[in-house]
Amino acid sequence: MGFGREDVERLSRTLGEPGWLLERRLEAWGYFEKLDLPREKDEPWRYTDLRRLRFRLDDFAPMEAGTEDGNLVLAGIDPALAARGVVLSSLSAALGSHHDLVQRYLFGEVDPGQDVFSALHGALFAGGAFLYVPRGVEVAVPVEATHQISEGGVAAFPHTLIVVEEGAAVVFLERYRSPDLDPASLSDSAVEIVAGPGASVTFVTLQEYGRGVWHFQTQRAICDREASLRSLVVTLGGRFSRAQVESVLQGEHGESEMLGLYFAEANQHFDMRTLQDHAAPSSTSDLLYKGALKDHSHTVYSGLIRVQPAAAKTDAYQANRNLVLSDHAKADSKPELEILNNDVRCTHGSTVGQVDEDQLFYLQSRGISREEAQRLIVEGFFEDVINRVRIEEVRSALHEAIARKQGGSGGGAAPFGSHEPAPEAAVPPTQGGSGGGAAPFGSHEPAPEAAVPPKQGGEA
Repeated sequence: MGFGREDVERLSRTLGEPGWLLERRLEAWGYFEKLDLPREKDEPWRYTDLRRLRFRLDDFAPMEAGTEDGNLVLAGIDPALAARGVVLSSLSAALGSHHDLVQRYLFGEVDPGQDVFSALHGALFAGGAFLYVPRGVEVAVPVEATHQISEGGVAAFPHTLIVVEEGAAVVFLERYRSPDLDPASLSDSAVEIVAGPGASVTFVTLQEYGRGVWHFQTQRAICDREASLRSLVVTLGGRFSRAQVESVLQGEHGESEMLGLYFAEANQHFDMRTLQDHAAPSSTSDLLYKGALKDHSHTVYSGLIRVQPAAAKTDAYQANRNLVLSDHAKADSKPELEILNNDVRCTHGSTVGQVDEDQLFYLQSRGISREEAQRLIVEGFFEDVINRVRIEEVRSALHEAIARKQGGSGGGAAPFGSHEPAPEAAVPPTQGGSGGGAAPFGSHEPAPEAAVPPKQGGEA
C-alpha cells in the first residue's frame, strides 16, 4: 500500500500521455515528497486533526492504471450541441482530441504545491471530466458527471476541467458515489472552472459517498469581466469530507454566488473552507453555507472574503448557519475578512444553535410527534438554500438525500420535485415560512433564516 514515483510514471505511460504532462506530474510528486500531513497548528486545518481521526495515506493504493475512466459516467450533450463545438468527454480522451485546449488550461488554477493532497492529486490525477463550451453557446440541459468508487483500499483522483468561453452558459452537476466500503478508500479530487467574459456557469457538487470514504476536494473558479458563477456544494456522505471552494473575481462587474449544504451524523467529520477573492472593481459575491449535525459528528466552516487593493466598489456577503441536533455534536465556524480597499461593502456572520424547544412545542401542539417535528424543522432550515436552486432535478435530489439522512421519507414536506409548499404545520409562524421567500440561485439578496431564530447566535 502507499504511493511511489513508479506509480506516477506507470500511469502516464499507460495513458500514453505527452512529455509535458509527465513533467507536470513529476513536479507535483516532488512537492508530495517534501510535504507532510497537515496538523492542527496549521491555520487552514485548525479544527481538523487527521492524526486524531486515524487517517493514514499508507492505507490506500492507486487504482490499476488505465481503469479510472470506467468509474466515470457522463451525460447531457446532444449531437446538435456537439456540432456547435461543445465538448464533453473524459479528460484523458480530451488530451487526444483537444490537446491544445487541455494543455492551455489544465492546472492553470489549482496549485499542486498547496498541500500534500493537492500534490498527490497533481501527480496521480485520472478519470476526470472535460467540458468546453465555445463562445456564445448556451447549453440548456444540465450536463452531468458521476464519479464512482466500487472497492475498498483504493485511491481515486478525478480531475474536472470546465472552460466556458465569452457569452456562453452551462449548468454542470457533479456527483460522487460509492457503497459503504471496508477497508476505506480515498477520493482526492479537483475542479477547475474558467468563465470567460460575460459567461454564466452553474456548478453543483453532490457528494454522497458511502461510509468508509475519505474525501478531499479543491474547487477553484476564475471569473472574467461580467461573468457569473453560481456554485452549490452538498456534503452528505463519507467518513470524512473536506472541500476547499474558491471563487476569484478577476474581471470588473463579475459576480459569484456560493451556496453550501451539509448534514453530518454518527461520527462523520465535515470541513468546509471557502474563499471569495475580489481582484477587480465593482464585483459582487454572496455566500450562504448551512449545516445540520447530530450524534457525535463534527463540522467545521472557515470562510474568507478577500478584497484586493484594486477591487473598489466590492459588494460581498458571507453567512454560515449551523443547527445542532445532539448534545454530543460540535460545529466550529470562523468567518473572516481581509479588506485592502476602503470603498467596499462587506458583511459576514455565523450562528451555531440547537433546535428551539418553543418550536418543537408548537409543532407537537399540532399533533406532530417530537421526532417528526425535528425532521420538519431540519427541512425548513435547509429550504432557503434549496429554493435558490432553479434546477428541478437538483432540488428533487436534495430533498431525497436529506430525507434519507433523517431516516424517513420527509414527513409532511412537499413531494420530491413538487412546487407545492409544505403543510401549514411544518414551520411555526415565527420562523418566517419554509423558505419560499428566499432569493433564487444567483440572487445577491440574503435569504431569510427559516429554522434558527436570532436568539440562537449572533453576527460575528
